[in-house]
Amino acid sequence: MGQGPSGLGGIGGSKQGSLKKGEGKDEEKKKWEPPAPTRVGKKRVKKKGPQTAAKVPAVLPVAKCKLRLSRLERIKDLLLLEEEFIRNQEAVRPSEDRSAEQKNQIEELRGAPLNIGTLEEVIDDNHAIVSSGMGLEHYVCILSIVDKDQIEVGCSVLLHNRVRDGKEFCFDWA
Repeated sequence: MGQGPSGLGGIGGSKQGSLKKGEGKDEEKKKWEPPAPTRVGKKRVKKKGPQTAAKVPAVLPVAKCKLRLSRLERIKDLLLLEEEFIRNQEAVRPSEDRSAEQKNQIEELRGAPLNIGTLEEVIDDNHAIVSSGMGLEHYVCILSIVDKDQIEVGCSVLLHNRVRDGKEFCFDWA
């Protein structure tokens, strides 16, 4: 009874079952191969020449580049505004200093007169001969603040004892 070859539990049956299992393992261990290309049409050839050389390459990511560009443009605008402000401040400052210096000079020249004299002769637009109260005559310069249309020979003038252009006195009319 159980001595015949049967596929269910005999010795021969177990060998045949093990061979079938081994054959299946070889099929599972095959190496991976990349899929075949799925291109349709001809392959494009890259063009060489001045058109491709002048072409600007795409910069990615575009959003970050645009953000950086807008930020840098904003900084540039602020720096230009600051430069213009500084330039305007430098242009205004010297005129204020000059006007203050000129006012000080005028106040010094208009200070309290030391002598009263008489105009003897007008030499030119900027110079005249004046006699002081002691009878001495002086060659003096006429200040720019004097109205030259109102100067006449014999009028009284105020003399300041200032040394200017090597002359001892300057005068203003009174």
